[in-house]
Amino acid sequence: MSGVLGVWTRAVALGVLVSGLCGCAATPDYLASVAADVSSPATASAEERAYGRRLGALIARDGLERLDKANGIGPSRPPDDISSSELGKARRALASIAEPAYRREMPLAAPEPGGDRKLYRDRWRTARQTLYLAPQSAASGDAPYAFSGLQAIRTEIELRSIGGQPFRLTLSCDGVVTVEDRSGTRSHPAGIPFTVTGGEGAGESLLVPTDVVNRCDAVAEFSGGRRVFAIVREETENPRLADFDSRVDVCRMPDPVGLPPLERAFYGARWMSQTCPFDAGRPTLLTGEVEGFNAKIEALLGKPLSAAFLRNGDPEAPLDFSRAPRLALVYVSYLDIKADFSGRVFDRLLRYHAGRGTTIRVIASDVLEREKDRAMLQALAADHLNVQFKSFAWKAPDGGTLDEMMSQYYKVHHSKLLAAIAEEPGRSVAIIGGRNIHDGFLFDKPVDLTKYPKLQQYGQARGITLNYYSNWRDLDVAFHGDAATQALAAHLSTLWHEDAATHMVRPFTLAVEGGAVRTAGFARHFISVPYADGRALEAYYVDLLDAATQTIEIVNPYLNLTPPLDAAIDRALARGVKITILGRIDLSGDLGGSMLTQLNRLFVAKHAGRIDIYDYRDTRILLHSKMLMIDGRFAIASSVNLNNRSFIHDNENGVAVLDPAFYRRMKEIFEMYRKASVPVPHAEVGPQWRLLFSWPLLREAL
Repeated sequence: MSGVLGVWTRAVALGVLVSGLCGCAATPDYLASVAADVSSPATASAEERAYGRRLGALIARDGLERLDKANGIGPSRPPDDISSSELGKARRALASIAEPAYRREMPLAAPEPGGDRKLYRDRWRTARQTLYLAPQSAASGDAPYAFSGLQAIRTEIELRSIGGQPFRLTLSCDGVVTVEDRSGTRSHPAGIPFTVTGGEGAGESLLVPTDVVNRCDAVAEFSGGRRVFAIVREETENPRLADFDSRVDVCRMPDPVGLPPLERAFYGARWMSQTCPFDAGRPTLLTGEVEGFNAKIEALLGKPLSAAFLRNGDPEAPLDFSRAPRLALVYVSYLDIKADFSGRVFDRLLRYHAGRGTTIRVIASDVLEREKDRAMLQALAADHLNVQFKSFAWKAPDGGTLDEMMSQYYKVHHSKLLAAIAEEPGRSVAIIGGRNIHDGFLFDKPVDLTKYPKLQQYGQARGITLNYYSNWRDLDVAFHGDAATQALAAHLSTLWHEDAATHMVRPFTLAVEGGAVRTAGFARHFISVPYADGRALEAYYVDLLDAATQTIEIVNPYLNLTPPLDAAIDRALARGVKITILGRIDLSGDLGGSMLTQLNRLFVAKHAGRIDIYDYRDTRILLHSKMLMIDGRFAIASSVNLNNRSFIHDNENGVAVLDPAFYRRMKEIFEMYRKASVPVPHAEVGPQWRLLFSWPLLREAL
């Protein structure tokens, strides 16, 4: 798709393209400008124009909601109050572009001759990445640091030293670079060396390279050493990867009119980001703890860890890399990546591949990182500059409501995917599911790591603490093969290349007319960003529940449904649909387990006698799998909890499969869980809990 420079020109003319340090790149007038340009790309392609209108509508809706919240627009202050002002003009512009995004479904675009894959190059986002700095050591690799300005109006590189140690960074670049820090803004011309200082107490420092910058030669000096390295533009250094990250798939979809409800829900063109339907093949269902962990290990090492390796619990024991695949790209995306046995083994595997030149991208949630977790992940990125570590932290917009301001302390990155793209055909692997990189998903008790002081020694604490240790039983799904793995990884690239100011994620696909219906063997991967896509995952799950005609079968640890989901459950019961739910009602041992237990009991109190509810009876284990199955022919395995957080606050991902054969395999797991469970006929919830949960702000945070 064509590159558009108009958005840059217009933004400068408006005077709103200023430092991301003040958050102005998310102001409504700026977003109106971006949405307008993205929605009108300079291209003759009808498909590309349709894609631009879709992305533009998402950007405009976000801007419209920010404007209304910041200015109190709502029931007590209608938009007419500002209609004659400049603010009113900006609001009307946003509302006009955003209008399609408020429709439940998108119409299918007209197809064009040609291939079903395009590249999107237009500018729409603020790109931000972090350069972790540390002195040269024996562990350091020699790869350059690659920054991405892909689709970016503005590109930022945050400078952060390991442990906050003071540094002096001297750079010489082939184009103009601006430095922004608490002392002001300074531009440095091409070819003239300049210096940036930072570290503990110095505040945030940003490098803002202009579009012509392709390379900087850098020397970082510390009290304990120095590091000489290069900073390069990723699009220039690795155009193959830039094409991969720019991928847009064109989905030829059946006409929704006349489709049965379940097919209509599966094939629907939604505001939630989805892949095109792809051949599901026969993915591996990973139910056992060791099986699930070793599948991830094998994707990187080429072989599983032996029983003796796991039994000995020594994360520094020798590893045999003789069968390790040569990888072009690795994604490690989880809620939690802990500095424990599991995390350290992963750290060693990633260091091996980084040393071979592999591009590695790691995402975890900032709010759950403890000091040792953060130190391990930052050291990995500092030692190997081809490893980028993104610590997800959501920031409430200016003028945000109280619930938004509070939610920045508990919104998390919950999309779970390991993707290893191999250079050798047939060795690529993608694994999706509910597990994190945490010893509680592998061992039945904490591993003794006391001789490794940099690793986490868990306690058995309960309550609100990040040092808790629990045992989880979970499900992952592994896709083997290049086409499916590349599609899933390219889809995750849209989340990686989000807009740093708003966390907006561009759509991965464009749905066009002309597809045929297949009722078996197809899968779709989805990524939900509820604060940027209008809670499209909630609408999707409501449609799925409304499509059920016979059975709904659910495995989920959390039963705190949003009102629309709860209403869909009521409608299904009224139609005579049989609903069965398996989980752990008592969530003692989970983070905030006492409140979560009472929320589960509240659900049981309402639905016992109407729904067959089962409690997983092994009190030592938290059943953590997330399964949704409908009518014997549809199933989802995902990261999605049936709580308010998954549909309102956290990004999520999963794979939906329309296939009776896949359903039957999932059903075997469902029955395995049911045999280990007992029926729950009733539950009592005290009035103090009911009163507490009547507060929407609390209910939506859990």
